Amino acid sequence: MRRRTALIALTICALLAGCGSRLTDEQRAALVVPQGGSAGTQDGAVTGEDAAVPEGTAEQPGAANPQQPDKKPNPPGSIAGGCQGTGGATDKGVTAGEITIANISDISGPVPGLFQSAQQATKAFVEYFNATQGSVCGRKLKLVSFDSRTDSGGDQQATSQACEQAFALVGSMSAFDQGGGPAAAGCGIPDLRASTVTAQRQRTPVSFGVASNVVNLVSSAGPDLVKSSFPGGIGAAAYLYLNADASAQNARSMQKAAEARGIKFVYSQAIDITDVNYAPYVAKLKETGTKIVYWIGSAQYAVRLQQAMRQQGYTPEAFITDPSAYDPQYIKQGGAAVDGTVVYTNGALFEEANAQVALYKQWLGRVAPGAAPSYFGMFAWAAARLFVTTAAKVGPQLTRKAMIEAVRGVHDFTAEGMVAPQDVGGKRTSACMTLVRLKGGTWSRLAPASGYSCGSLIDTGVGG
Repeated sequence: MRRRTALIALTICALLAGCGSRLTDEQRAALVVPQGGSAGTQDGAVTGEDAAVPEGTAEQPGAANPQQPDKKPNPPGSIAGGCQGTGGATDKGVTAGEITIANISDISGPVPGLFQSAQQATKAFVEYFNATQGSVCGRKLKLVSFDSRTDSGGDQQATSQACEQAFALVGSMSAFDQGGGPAAAGCGIPDLRASTVTAQRQRTPVSFGVASNVVNLVSSAGPDLVKSSFPGGIGAAAYLYLNADASAQNARSMQKAAEARGIKFVYSQAIDITDVNYAPYVAKLKETGTKIVYWIGSAQYAVRLQQAMRQQGYTPEAFITDPSAYDPQYIKQGGAAVDGTVVYTNGALFEEANAQVALYKQWLGRVAPGAAPSYFGMFAWAAARLFVTTAAKVGPQLTRKAMIEAVRGVHDFTAEGMVAPQDVGGKRTSACMTLVRLKGGTWSRLAPASGYSCGSLIDTGVGG
């Protein structure tokens, strides 16, 4: 099946390309830059070789013998220390001494390395765990990495292979993740993703996004933080978004939630993905007296819009977008035109002290020297941590069915404070949020003063 464009439908995450229309590779590439990590960064192997991980390549976890359980006790404080005893080959991808997990992420395609940061983070966690944390009931971790190729067919093929080679999918991130949903459900493989990005994958019973966002549930924390941060602009807001099904869904849902919290919108506009002239939209923003501009779409289009705003001498009180802009590539692309951007996020800030983020950065530097940490990498690391702690709770008799049942019971996951509380098992959007602002090329906290602001979930009825 030919590649089809699709917009990543994350309520508070990155949005990529639009469903239903056929685009050139150049247009597709524009839709998916930048999204979490430098697109040009290659996955550095442990040996230091600067090359992307080939499809189906196994990352070996040190010198552990997969046929023999690790008899050494876990070190004090190990995140898998609660698991007592050992088991044998209890399910596909599980031996007495090894658990094979798979990561399926977009590595090749119109933008090489699109979600390589998620694969790098999963690899970093595996190396960290095997080197410092002991084992899960005597079993080390083994990672097999696949390239979903920014394509639904690629995701389907990789998932089918992973079903045969691995016990679980961990930390995956694919723009077209609807492709692998039927295969994952068919083989019953536990699927702990950095995030599920299409409604089809969200509905897949074995798939869980650690960034647990769904379209129709929007936290009141977002609009409330905007109201308190920009009180003079809430009577004249605008929502601009790419003219694609999922982006339109998210824009309608988030606008309805903001209206319910007292923000008035004077302008709402879809922009065709092939449109290169943003001047008329900026003219309308000026004409309507818009003071707060919301944007849903890829960060590259956010750059285009803000460049057009600068050209017309228009500066709103706030330009607000999702975490896809919280990335070095966004600053590099946009320069002075994007200064002042406000991003909402439900993860820890890279500029602030956080023990789990520090571990992620440390081990990322070991497996991929020079790679930048990203929002998607952070949630992939969190997914790997959740996998280990959940597998340890299941115990020596580890099976796919038992693992899935255990994940369904996870409703307040934070990865030791790395992310805002996530209802992974319930598949409900996190109620907590932080605003960060770009100023002088540097991101810093805008609101709240510390931690997250947590609100209630508003069911907008859109895309549910």
